[in-house]
Amino acid sequence: MHITSIKKMQAWCFLSFWASTTTVLAEGIIDIKPFVNASVNYDDNVYRISTPERAKLILGSSDTSDVIKQIGVGLAVNLRLSRQLVNISSSVNRNSFNRFTSLDNTGRSNALTWNWQFGNDFYGQIGASENVSIAGFNENRIQERNLTTITQKFANINWNLIPDWTLRASGQQLNFENEAQFFSFLDREDSVYELGINYQNPLNTNIGIAYRVLDSSFINRVGFFKNALGDENIQKQAVLTASWLPTGKTRLSTRFAQVSLDRKNAIIDGFSGFNQRWGLDHALTGQINLSMAAYKELSPVDDVISTFVETKGISINPVWSLTSKVLLRAGLRLDKQDFIGSAGLTLDNEDRLDDIKEASLGLVYTPTTKSQLQLQYLSSKRSTNLPNADFEFNSLNLSLSYQY
Repeated sequence: MHITSIKKMQAWCFLSFWASTTTVLAEGIIDIKPFVNASVNYDDNVYRISTPERAKLILGSSDTSDVIKQIGVGLAVNLRLSRQLVNISSSVNRNSFNRFTSLDNTGRSNALTWNWQFGNDFYGQIGASENVSIAGFNENRIQERNLTTITQKFANINWNLIPDWTLRASGQQLNFENEAQFFSFLDREDSVYELGINYQNPLNTNIGIAYRVLDSSFINRVGFFKNALGDENIQKQAVLTASWLPTGKTRLSTRFAQVSLDRKNAIIDGFSGFNQRWGLDHALTGQINLSMAAYKELSPVDDVISTFVETKGISINPVWSLTSKVLLRAGLRLDKQDFIGSAGLTLDNEDRLDDIKEASLGLVYTPTTKSQLQLQYLSSKRSTNLPNADFEFNSLNLSLSYQY
């Protein structure tokens, strides 16, 4: 009789677990949230081709536009047990092109993260993720579908040494893999390590220093490009960050880094210089917020003639809460990019230089806490000294998401 009662109780608990998105078990909480999303996107230059004449030569038509439809489903699970929180998410999406059907693809995303905490002073994260999606055509100017798979493993730890001071360390392993054989030379493996210390006072003034190492290995780079650019790059950064609140409505932030780039077994020299970023976040009114940034940064890039690009630019992003459910946001970005070391691989023996101008406008409607409707317009133009690499495009995206 006792065993039968236990079995009935187990069955009832199992049914209750699936019937409700939130179940309380002893000291823990399980939160299960299925979700669906759908979108329609119009892009007037899918392949980022420079001119209508060149498009006609490549595609047989000067029309480079297409309509892309996406539908996706997913599941997010949050498991809390005392101070431990585990996040699990998985989703899949199908992308269908109206004209360029050879680009049709199925993407997916999976992630697992353990947000751990022991006592009051030790906490961090351990996790892994995988993301599969179609590569864009901004840099890869071959009209071929290429699915990229990015896998990640990471861990970090934070230790509150004394009040206001936190010591932190992190490690990350990234793997970038291209499905199309033509792009396999872009495959790479990244190892990222960082050690730092942060100070934050009760007034939310934050100062941090860190040392960061990024080791990139290009496992399929061969021949001329291997000899010129090498098969391994090591980027080292000594970083200083700071942020403060001069008023209750304004936040200022800055990031300085001394950067060195060393190419292993390469003909082309490395690079040494400074990164810097300045940020301003200001509440103009109770409904309007403004974010601005100015920056000069060195970052990795997937390109044939370079592996790092130095970007100088500014960005402006205002947000206006029209009502409690309607949000209007805009963006402006102006960048100048220098592809480091590319002079040795171009016909005119000059570094590739790009000018990028980008503007966006979006409307977000949140009728309920579980649903959201977005309309987004984006316009972008790139001018470059690289032959046949100029382009401009306009896109309009309508998306809907719902969480059960």
